Amino acid sequence: MSKKEKVDPRIKRTNKYLRDALVELLKEKDVTSITIQEITEKAKLTRGTFYLHYQDKQDFLMQSMNEVLEELIEKVKPKQNNEDSAAVEENDESVSFLKLFEFIYDHADYFKVMLSDRGLPQFRSHMTEIVKKRVYGELISSIGEAEDGLDIPKDILISYITSAHIGVICSWLESDMKFSPAFMAEKLTSLTLLGPIRVAGLENKIKLPY
Repeated sequence: MSKKEKVDPRIKRTNKYLRDALVELLKEKDVTSITIQEITEKAKLTRGTFYLHYQDKQDFLMQSMNEVLEELIEKVKPKQNNEDSAAVEENDESVSFLKLFEFIYDHADYFKVMLSDRGLPQFRSHMTEIVKKRVYGELISSIGEAEDGLDIPKDILISYITSAHIGVICSWLESDMKFSPAFMAEKLTSLTLLGPIRVAGLENKIKLPY
């Protein structure tokens, strides 16, 4: 389905009921042990309604994951406007960080279970790709252009940055989001651009293990 194709509000509502039911069940058990019957009962819908929208449980899981991640993509991608292009590009990354954390905050229960051991294994890798391409797109392009002057291979640097980002998100969710999305976006921007040791003020206070 096209991103811009409008979905019947009744279908969106049904999908949300089923997705919310899945989240509640994932708080109690692993995704592999959850049945369609349990999902529909929790959502207060019939199995017939489920099969109107999905072929089977795997189809439901994949479609639900893709729907949420498509919403995330739409949320974080830079908006086109008439402002000076250089100024817009300079702010794109920090704005995307903020939008990312705001979206996760608004869908915290879903992300918390899906990024846990009980969620879909594919979810973390799909989300990592989104962070890499949509949030760090400009930064990664810059790394590519400067690849000849890098002290470490580009692939290792990109993997480190994106994996650290997902790790921070998971830690934030596990702490019940004790810091605001704005605080997280600001700190993660600094950590990414300046490095953890420098941002923490530990350059001259710790002994490195080498």
